[in-house]
Formats: sequence, structure tokens, C-alpha cells
Amino acid sequence: MEFRRRHNMAYATLQAFASMQTVGIVTEDGIELYHWLGVADRRILRLVPGLKSVLLDIEAWRTMILEPYKRLGSGVYIVVAFIGDGRVVGVMEGRQPMVRVLSSKPDALGRSFGHDTE
Repeated sequence: MEFRRRHNMAYATLQAFASMQTVGIVTEDGIELYHWLGVADRRILRLVPGLKSVLLDIEAWRTMILEPYKRLGSGVYIVVAFIGDGRVVGVMEGRQPMVRVLSSKPDALGRSFGHDTE
């Protein structure tokens, strides 16, 4: 599992394991920085009390290195769980990340509405 995100003017790859890399979480006020603890299945995360659902600042994802990236359109985000102390875990549904569509709000990542790519 890999997530592709913008880092300054280049793309950076975020892996499925706990790398403690700094990632951007989309909030109403903009982007806040947290530390990456990898991914976990949704069924497991439901058992952990006090988790808060937040949205990850990425543009594409893929499950295998030889597969093409699946791009996220405008208003489409990957769901992550905030577990406290500035750490987040990606929420998986089987072999793919859980997504949330927020079409009623402007896109926080600068992607224009109506020009979705897959």
C-alpha cells in the first residue's frame, strides 16, 4: 500500500507501515501536521475507544507497486483515525483505503470541482 502526496513542489510516497513521517490532515482551517503510524483495518480501529475520524492530505493511492495510482478527485479524501499525541492511522476497508466525499465544501487541496480524474 502506498499513498502519494505533495511535499513542497515534489511528490512523496507514504507507505503502509509506521514511519512517523509528517502528514497533512485536512481541517476546516486548512492543513494540520501529524505523524503517520501506518494503516489498520476498520474493524480493528472500531474497537479502540476515543478515536476521531479525520481526512488525509493525499492525491492518489495504490495497493501494489506495479499498479497505477488511483487518483482522488476533488472533494474525495482518505479517512484516517486521530489517536492523540499528534498521531494518525490510515483506515482500511479490506484491501483499499476508506474514502469520504465532501462535495459540498471547497476542496482543501486545490483540486477544482467538476474535473475529477477517476
